[in-house]
Amino acid sequence: MSTLRNPVLRTWETVLTEHSTSVRTARRLIREQLTAWNWSGDPVEDLVLIASELVTNAVVHACQGHGEVRLSLQEFDGDCRIEVWDPRGDLQLRRPRPRRFTEGGRGIELVRQLALDFGVIVRRGAGKRVWARVLLDPVGNLPSPGS
Repeated sequence: MSTLRNPVLRTWETVLTEHSTSVRTARRLIREQLTAWNWSGDPVEDLVLIASELVTNAVVHACQGHGEVRLSLQEFDGDCRIEVWDPRGDLQLRRPRPRRFTEGGRGIELVRQLALDFGVIVRRGAGKRVWARVLLDPVGNLPSPGS
């Protein structure tokens, strides 16, 4: 007898302040939420790093005194989308090249490397949402049918 599995959409969201400590908070909250959803391993570490990079960019480059960043997760059947909203309704089209011995300038490239997909939704006057998708290996993380 086969058991049908009904995938469930799981969502989570929080608001972070425009402060450097929000990056550390984002990493902790993402790890806690994914652990609560019974995920572990490299995909979780990838999402924690992606959250760190996207929240850093929002706090450093986009908030500009507006006070908040929104961080959310949506997970459906092994596909997880992380999203960071900030109040800046435009993109910086200039793509700075990271210098060889500097610390900055590599965050978005890291996100591109770790994510299955990546994008930005801009709404002038309503901010922007930067998102990335990571597959969370449902075979290794979900209970087997009948257990």
